Amino acid sequence: MIHKSKSHFLNSLAQFVLMLVLLVPFYARAYTGITVVLSASTPTNLEFVEDLKNELMATKNNSLKIKVVELKDNEKLVVAENSELVIALGVKALEEASKLKFTTPVLGVFTPMPTFNVLLSKSKRDLGNFSAIVLDQPYWRQISLIKTILPETKKLGVLLGTTSVQYTDYLTEETEDVGMILGVESVMNASEVIPKLKKTLEANDVLLAIPDPQIYNRETAEPILLTSYRHQKPVFGYSQSYVRAGALAAVYSSTKQLAKQAAEIAIAAQQAPGLLPPPQAPKYFSILVNRQVARSLNIEMMDDEILYNKMLQLETIEQDEHEKVRH
Repeated sequence: MIHKSKSHFLNSLAQFVLMLVLLVPFYARAYTGITVVLSASTPTNLEFVEDLKNELMATKNNSLKIKVVELKDNEKLVVAENSELVIALGVKALEEASKLKFTTPVLGVFTPMPTFNVLLSKSKRDLGNFSAIVLDQPYWRQISLIKTILPETKKLGVLLGTTSVQYTDYLTEETEDVGMILGVESVMNASEVIPKLKKTLEANDVLLAIPDPQIYNRETAEPILLTSYRHQKPVFGYSQSYVRAGALAAVYSSTKQLAKQAAEIAIAAQQAPGLLPPPQAPKYFSILVNRQVARSLNIEMMDDEILYNKMLQLETIEQDEHEKVRH
């Protein structure tokens, strides 16, 4: 079910994108190559580069060449502006890439939506040449996972910080769509994380972790998971590492899946020419379940393949609903 507010939002977004299409072509050019900018040479970033190369090589009639640039301290990012698509991996890389000429298309990866919005506003660029595959999974996808695993869940708790509080209305709408009530606690500083967490766990059935560096970071991961376990309340995370650390389950997108999506955008935008789509959530996804945590919480889990197939069915239904709204 899609509420009128969601329908209005999608229609407004479609009109805005159409306006961009009409305004941008006078400077958009077809690019001939891709520069991947790394915040650092981490295993994840390097894996993304290899996966991207493989995806492009597997595409017929594709001539895009890839080069890799790693950011250096106190050095200005230099790329072949106007003839390159820049794919920036990580927040630091995207921030530096946002300073390039407006005519250079930039696509971010591994950046949360709230952070992308801040960089977009700060750079004064437009969505025609500045976009991202954001880190955040769609809220309806995450909530569908909770409802599939725990169909009796009535109250869903979330902690929202200064960068994620802007999504309260969307979370509320998606939660109501599946017959649940959203319990929100706002966290304004680090000292509030655990007290607000305890309050949330006492009032709700499960905790959904929403990416926000003020709340979920290396320092808070262990105390958040331990506190939730003591309250015997499951946590649904947003990454593989969070599930392995003690969350019950998560929808996530692998590096290979993100690279596949980035390759599709790169090829389509080259033919546009050069016009990037609006920032979008990960298209392809996987599910990870921590079965040891499930046993400890006395939660009966279905087989992995059955769970994934149920999620794919819900994905198809949601996409059909979106298509109806668009037309």
